[in-house]
Amino acid sequence: MGQYLPLFRPGQTVTFDVTAAVTGGHPVEVGTADRSVAPAAAGSNKYVGIAGHDAAVGDKVTVEVGKPVHELIAAGAIALGAKLETAGAGRVRTLAAGTNIGIALTAAADGAAVQVLQA
Repeated sequence: MGQYLPLFRPGQTVTFDVTAAVTGGHPVEVGTADRSVAPAAAGSNKYVGIAGHDAAVGDKVTVEVGKPVHELIAAGAIALGAKLETAGAGRVRTLAAGTNIGIALTAAADGAAVQVLQA
């Protein structure tokens, strides 16, 4: 059996690109590009964590995340910000009828790596 470690563990800050200006201490959600964030909308289904500082569009921001970030393999195409479920054979797919296991921080084609913030 192989060994596995997540990209980031709970309690670690994760660096994201900024696609809409964010304010430190405010909730952020998946932005419009891979591994990016923007201010979280009301009732957001794409919540990522809390911005560690103010940041403008094009800047980097550290985000306090409460769950691990994993790099998994996509079963079918996965859109940025999609909720995910298990797909069997160690892969993940867009949520259909299963249990939400996380949110896609990057988009991915079938068989490609996708970064996932665990639910």
